[in-house]
Amino acid sequence: MNTWLKACLAGSLLFTPVAFAQSADDDDPYAYPEQEAERAQEKAQKDDDDAYDRRRRLVDETDEFREASERENDDGFESMARLDDPSLGVAVELVGGLLMVDSARGDFSDNRPALGVRATYEFGRALKTENETWRQGFIADLRWIYGSLSDGTDFIKGDTRLHYFTLAPAWVFRFGESDFGFFVQAGGGLAYQNTSITVGEDETKVNGLKPVLQYGLGIRGRPGRSARFMFRIEATGLRRGYANDFFLGGSAGVGF
Repeated sequence: MNTWLKACLAGSLLFTPVAFAQSADDDDPYAYPEQEAERAQEKAQKDDDDAYDRRRRLVDETDEFREASERENDDGFESMARLDDPSLGVAVELVGGLLMVDSARGDFSDNRPALGVRATYEFGRALKTENETWRQGFIADLRWIYGSLSDGTDFIKGDTRLHYFTLAPAWVFRFGESDFGFFVQAGGGLAYQNTSITVGEDETKVNGLKPVLQYGLGIRGRPGRSARFMFRIEATGLRRGYANDFFLGGSAGVGF
């Protein structure tokens, strides 16, 4: 009996190192020192391959974005300009300033306050172009300005009311990428003049309609595009027949 117990004990001692070696890593067989170096080299090579594949995918994606950005609209892409600035390009502004009416008495002008209203349309948006300078540069104004004059004595007195109705396109030179720009304008319309001449108790009314040529320049801005606030500072000439009137003022309003 003692002999069998001693034999079993000796056999278990022989198999114990092998069992520990196998349990150290169930997936990998026991590695000798020279095999450890080979495995470390293979793992490093695999990591390098994975890193290269990741870099390659990033480069491919960058190339795809670059190629997409270089494509033109005829390659199947829809213009994003209207999505970036979806406004209609329409504005309404109140006008106010100084009306310098050509003086009939030989002076340079008879200066009176004036007011009016203006509707603006940025018709450059209707052009099929991606150029922001063209899209926001071409505008057209439909404007009415009113001013009045009164002169005379207690016995003879004249009251004149002037209405200017004009339609004029303009070109806006933007200051870089800012919301401000310098504009020049030229157009035409009609000037309606209503005059009342009072002599004593008698009153005579004279009405007249003349073509008018409008021209001018100024500064246009729309700061804070989220609020769509518009304003202008301008100097405008109004040529009606032989008379040359001027308007110096500005306007402010809201765009849609």
